[in-house]
Amino acid sequence: MPTPSGTVPQEQRTAGAAGPSALARLPSLTGLRFVAICVVFASHAALFGALRTGRDYSVLYPLGALGVSLFFILSGFVLTYSARSGDTAPAFWRRRFVKIYPAHLVAWTAVMLLIWAGNVPRVPPGSAPPLSHDLANLFLVNTVAPGWWSVDGGNGVAWSLVCELFFYALFPVLLPLVRRIRPEWLVAGAVAAVAAAWLVPLLALGLGGAATGSPLGADLSVDQLFYAYFWPVGRLPEFVLGMVLARLAVHRPRTRVGIVPSAALVVAVLAAGPHVLSSVFLLTAVTVVPLALLIRATAAADLNATRSLLRSPQAVFLGDISYAFYLLHFTAFMALYHYLPQSWPNALLVVLVFVLGQLAAWLLHARVEVPGMRRFAVSRARRRAAAPSSAAGHP
Repeated sequence: MPTPSGTVPQEQRTAGAAGPSALARLPSLTGLRFVAICVVFASHAALFGALRTGRDYSVLYPLGALGVSLFFILSGFVLTYSARSGDTAPAFWRRRFVKIYPAHLVAWTAVMLLIWAGNVPRVPPGSAPPLSHDLANLFLVNTVAPGWWSVDGGNGVAWSLVCELFFYALFPVLLPLVRRIRPEWLVAGAVAAVAAAWLVPLLALGLGGAATGSPLGADLSVDQLFYAYFWPVGRLPEFVLGMVLARLAVHRPRTRVGIVPSAALVVAVLAAGPHVLSSVFLLTAVTVVPLALLIRATAAADLNATRSLLRSPQAVFLGDISYAFYLLHFTAFMALYHYLPQSWPNALLVVLVFVLGQLAAWLLHARVEVPGMRRFAVSRARRRAAAPSSAAGHP
């Protein structure tokens, strides 16, 4: 999951807040967002393909957890790297809410219309959550607490936004604490965050209960799945790790591990993890270090002006609309797999969902995200206060 904070905000890229060079604004991290959503997309394509064809695509299911973890670490990195001096907590919270909620509201409405008016079945088939689950998803409170959490209502992928809102709420408190870490202690801070990310599933391992049969791990109990994957508090170490990595990027812009070796390490731990670890560790912990290295290497490519395909205009554009694509792609799968003939090849349906989903994401980004930020990200009082100083600079 993924959220819009996985990149340097567009206004920061134009303002050059991070330095005089355009590369100091880290456009490759925007491109990395597109990679993250592609990973999540592949996981859901495997899920729908299995439902449609009966074939076993479970080897791809862990990619969804990988993509969400990448988004969470990116979120902490970019919010810290692009933090504004003199910013206030209310102003920050307003910008983040305006950035994520209007698009979420549109996506939630779309999936509800498909289900209620279009008779599109929910996924997994046969699920019939109560209205309260749909409303909890609408108001982004559906994974706040144990006992009544749900991910079967509304737009299922929006559960990650509950985590993001929790991160945003704490960010004004966490940022001064992270900034107080002395440069020589930043590596130790990153190690501590990684240790916390491993501690969460370690504690969850002791929780019993019947297995859920979830695609994320068939042997996981309900409590293990909630505390290790869906609970915002349990995901906080990844966000804090991203914050510490942002400070490391400033104080130690060079890294010994490049993008390709970091990506190879991600693949290696995904392949080896199921053979040596319980499923509860495969949700997030096993990939935390490789993803941290990947983000650090991607940022270093821009800071050191080395080659990076992720900063191409195409990759940056796709990264800009990746949040909208994340919100819409699962709904696109539901609609097309329901309405299109069963005889169509599954591979063709995946391509159609990807292409049409990208088009819908561009429209959502251009017509909702961008106008909403321009109109509501700054309060009227702040705009009026800024108007006289702006006018004074232009005789």
